[in-house]
Amino acid sequence: MLIDWFTVAAQIINFLILVGLLKHFLYDRIIRAMVEREGRIRARLEEAEKKEKESDAEAEKYRRKNIEIEEKRKGILEKARGEAENQRIELTQKARQEVENLRTRWRESVQREKTSFLRELKQLAGHQVYAVTRRAIKDLADENLEERAVHVFLKKLENMKREEKNKLAEAFKKDGNKATVRSGFELSKSQRQQITRTLHEQIENDTEVRYEMDTEIIFGIEVKSGGEKLAWSLEGYIKALEDQTRVALEKEAEAEDAEKESKEITNGEEIREEGSR
Repeated sequence: MLIDWFTVAAQIINFLILVGLLKHFLYDRIIRAMVEREGRIRARLEEAEKKEKESDAEAEKYRRKNIEIEEKRKGILEKARGEAENQRIELTQKARQEVENLRTRWRESVQREKTSFLRELKQLAGHQVYAVTRRAIKDLADENLEERAVHVFLKKLENMKREEKNKLAEAFKKDGNKATVRSGFELSKSQRQQITRTLHEQIENDTEVRYEMDTEIIFGIEVKSGGEKLAWSLEGYIKALEDQTRVALEKEAEAEDAEKESKEITNGEEIREEGSR
């Protein structure tokens, strides 16, 4: 078989021409299109990566903001709890102070009532003792009670110690040689004369003696001048009754205070339990 070299050469030339044409019109364009497509894809990927980074940065920003908001929320809640606790403590202290003030006012009121009651009781008891004693002495001894009281007072003057007499005489002189005799009952003229004479004999012979009646003195007599005083009355005899009554009232007040304090402690514990809840 013979080879047609002309035909072979022509086919080779045609193939080379075809390859050249394909390279010029098709391959280069395809390569360029692929390069351009790859560039666009790379740009898109870079844009997507950039957006992803921006998205991550934004997410981190929001995360930090959320953390900051949460911290602020916790701070506000903690501050609110602290203020609420401080207000609770303040209100509790105010309530306790009000209770203490009420207790103080109550004690003062009880003390005033007790003092008034004891004073009235002392007056009533003194006058009752005076009336009963007067009737008893009159019935038994047929003596006037005022006369007996004057007699006891004069004996008290006569039995004074020398230093006591000197002290009373000095008081008379400081008061301008004047003395005041006060009694819980009206003294007769003869009784006044007896007292004046005894004062002159025992204390100071030129003393001017004035007489006054004072119902506050419970059946008694006293001489007073220059800050010094000598007295005798039923005050001492009813003092024991007054002391016993005062002790009884104080015990009763202490019992009430203890009961109130126990109630306050119980209420305080209940308040603390409610606060802890």
